[in-house]
Amino acid sequence: MKVMVIIMMNEHALREKITEASKTIFSFCMAKTANREEAEDLSQDILYALMNSIGNIRDDNAFYGFMWSVAENVCKQWYRKKRMHITCELTEDIPDTEDYFRNVEEESSDIYLLRRELTLLSEKYRKATILYYIKGKSCTEISSILAISDGMVKYLLFKSRKILKEGMQMERTLGERSYNPKTLIPLYSGEGPNRFYDLMQSKIRQNIVSACYNDALTVQQISLEIGIPLPYLDDEIKALESKNIIVRDGTHYQSNVVIVTADCSEEIARAVTKYHTLIADRMESFLCDTMKAYKKLGFVGNQFSEKTLRWQLAAVLFLHMMFGIDYDDQEVPRTGWGERAYLWCAETVNEKQLFSYSNVDSKCGDRLYFFDYQNNGKGKGDHHDFYGNSRYINIFCGICRGEHAAYSEYDMEAIAEMIRKGYIVKDGDALRAAVPIYTAAQYQTLVELADAYIDDNLKAILKEMDETSARILGAHTPKHLQNQVRGIAGMDKFVNGICIPASILIERQVLDTAWHPLEMPTTYVVLHD
Repeated sequence: MKVMVIIMMNEHALREKITEASKTIFSFCMAKTANREEAEDLSQDILYALMNSIGNIRDDNAFYGFMWSVAENVCKQWYRKKRMHITCELTEDIPDTEDYFRNVEEESSDIYLLRRELTLLSEKYRKATILYYIKGKSCTEISSILAISDGMVKYLLFKSRKILKEGMQMERTLGERSYNPKTLIPLYSGEGPNRFYDLMQSKIRQNIVSACYNDALTVQQISLEIGIPLPYLDDEIKALESKNIIVRDGTHYQSNVVIVTADCSEEIARAVTKYHTLIADRMESFLCDTMKAYKKLGFVGNQFSEKTLRWQLAAVLFLHMMFGIDYDDQEVPRTGWGERAYLWCAETVNEKQLFSYSNVDSKCGDRLYFFDYQNNGKGKGDHHDFYGNSRYINIFCGICRGEHAAYSEYDMEAIAEMIRKGYIVKDGDALRAAVPIYTAAQYQTLVELADAYIDDNLKAILKEMDETSARILGAHTPKHLQNQVRGIAGMDKFVNGICIPASILIERQVLDTAWHPLEMPTTYVVLHD
C-alpha cells in the first residue's frame, strides 16, 4: 500500500514537469516545422508520448533527458510521414522575381537549420528577411514598412544571407535552461508598490535573467541558452532592459539583480545558526522589561490582553531591527520605476520566513502598519486586505480617529468586510478599531525605546551576522554586482535575525498564537497630528 502511494506521488510530480515543459516543447516544434499548426500537432504528439511513457522513468532527475529522447524519436517519426518539405533558399543577389522554393529530401535537416538561424536573427534583419523572402515584398515596399532607405533594405538582406549561411554551417547546442528551466522568486524591500514581483512572474523573463547572470550574452546566445526563439524574446528583453533588470553593453546583456542561489542560502543558514537563540533571548528580555513602560504610553488599546500587546510591541521591535540600523549609511538604490528599494531573486523559498511587512497612508496622513504573521495561513491580519485600496484605508483610519461619517451603503459593505476579518469591532451602534492607535508623540517614544534597546543589545550581533552573510553572498555573486551585495545581505537578517528568533519565542510561548478574537496582534495605526 505504501509503495502504491509513492508511485502515485512520483507520477503526479512528473505530470507537473510535463506541464511546465510544454512551452519549451512547443518552441522546439516551432523550430522543426513549417508553421504554427504543424508545431501544435507535433507538440501534442510529443506530449502524448511522454504521458504514455511516464512509467518508464525510474528517476525523477532523469526526466529532461528522457523528455528530449522521446521528442527526437517522435519528431523523426513525424518527418517520415511527410513526403515533401519546402524551404527558402537565400541567394547572393536580390532579383525582383525568382522561385526560391525547392523540394528537399525527407531526412534533410536544411529546413531545420534555416529555421533555426532565422529565429536567431536580430529583429531588424529578421523583419527584412521575412518581408522579402516569405511575404514577397519588394525592397521599396519594405523600405516604406520599416521606414528605412532602399539601400539599407538591400544591406540588411545581404547581411542576413551571409549570417544565415554562416549559421547553417555551425553546430549550435541549446543550453541547460532550454530543458531544465530555472524558477526564481522575485524579492523586494523598500518603497512601494512592488512592481518588480509582477514583472518577474514570466518564466521566460526569469530565465533570461538567470542566463546572463554570470556571463554577458548576446540576444542570440540568450536564445540558445534558454531554448526560446528570438521572436518570442524581443519584447521580454526590452521589458527587462527598460526597468534595469538587465543592462546592455554594446551587443551583450547582463543581469543587474543579485540571484541568491540555493547553495548560497544553505551556506548562509549554516553560518548564522549560532545567532538565532542569542537574538531570541534578547528579544524576550525586551518584551518582558519594556511592557510596563509600553502600557504607560496611554495609547488607545493599551488595555488589550497581554498576548496581543506582546505581539504589538514585538512588531515595532522587528521593524526597527530591520530598518533602523545604518552601519555605513549605504544609500538604498533607486529602481527602474523610480522608488528606493532593494530588488533581488532567490532560487528557493525560505520556509522559515514567517512574516511580511508593509505600511500604507490615508488621505489625512495617518499610517497603517502591518507585520503579518503568515505561518501557513494561520496568522491574523494581512496587508493585502488594504494594500492598494485607498477607500478601505480612509474608512478604517477615519474610524481610528473617532470620526462619525455618514457612510454610504457601499461603505457599509466595506466596514462589514473589516468586521468579518477582525479589524473593526461593532459595539451596539458604535464602531471601534481592534488595533492599537498611537499619536505621533506616543509612537515616537515607543520607537525611541526600541531603538535604544537595539543599539545596546542587538546591533553588534546583527552587524556581525550581516557581515557573515555579505561575505558568503559576495563569494557567490559576479563581480559586476558586488556593489549590491551588502544591501541584499542585510535583507537576509529578516529571516535569520527576525523570523527564526521569533519562531523560537513562539515555541517558548513568549509570543502566543492563540489570538484574542476581538484584537489584532500585529497591525497598528499611527495618527498624523
